[in-house]
Amino acid sequence: MIEEIYKHAAECAPLECCGLIVEDNNNKRYIPMENISEKENYFEMNELAFASFQAIFKILYVVHSHYEQKSCPSDLDKTNCNNLGIPYFIVSYPDKEYTILQPNE
Repeated sequence: MIEEIYKHAAECAPLECCGLIVEDNNNKRYIPMENISEKENYFEMNELAFASFQAIFKILYVVHSHYEQKSCPSDLDKTNCNNLGIPYFIVSYPDKEYTILQPNE
């Protein structure tokens, strides 16, 4: 699954990619989402699409990339992760590192 996420990050670069890792019938899978933000170093998902997936699946992680940066969470990542209450899976591209941020860390 990680290679699928890195591929999505490559397709979206230099903008951040975003997506969801969900549990579907005891299987984990990555769902690429559209980053509706046009700002560099920022991502935003369509709230309706997010809510639809949240109603159908258990969301295990919110995924996004950091382009040409480390995968360390920003202050905004920490705030949004805490507000959402869902872990963040942050990948760096093209370095191919990742960090998992738990809510309230």
